[in-house]
Amino acid sequence: MGNRRQHIIELAAEVVYRQGFKGTSVENVLEIAGVGKGNFYHYFRSKDELGVAIIGEIEKWFNGPSGDEMFSPSKSPQQRLQDYLTFISQQRRRDNRGDPLGNLEAELGDVEPFAKPLRRAVNALLDRFEALVTEYALERGATVPARPIARELVAQIHGLSALYKVDRDEEAFSTGLARCEQILQDAIGAKAPAPPSSSSLTRSEQPNRG
Repeated sequence: MGNRRQHIIELAAEVVYRQGFKGTSVENVLEIAGVGKGNFYHYFRSKDELGVAIIGEIEKWFNGPSGDEMFSPSKSPQQRLQDYLTFISQQRRRDNRGDPLGNLEAELGDVEPFAKPLRRAVNALLDRFEALVTEYALERGATVPARPIARELVAQIHGLSALYKVDRDEEAFSTGLARCEQILQDAIGAKAPAPPSSSSLTRSEQPNRG
């Protein structure tokens, strides 16, 4: 039973990502999934419930094994960032329909029952980036507000995906993604604590002037 339900979610998601949730009918889902209406309503009480399940799959990706592997703490923060950028780049070039999460945010972000599941999915991604930023800063002896920096990085990456969906500008897309590491470096560098002034040194730390 669970496998059939998952099969419907995955195939329905492909249609939704291609033509939007509002532009997808239950009939579209039935056709691509190869199931009858009775089977569909056995697993989902409505199209809206299916939409919530699709969003839940995105959250599970970030919070589950795929996200654990992508953002593994066994990798350096820079490597985690680079791995995610590579993943996004490959996804967009393979199938440039825009970022699935970004598309759903734009279409359903202020519509219930989708708004809360979308916030959970977004927060799952931001949590991964916040951890990355925090560790990157600690390695450099800096204390920073990691969440706003995480938001800036996510906005850069997923904003670029939206632009690339429209303009197909390969160079601008690649250049924008490559800027992410510099954005991280600049954010941490700007917040790094200044070295102590000579007036703040203790007597024992003062240089011996003979």
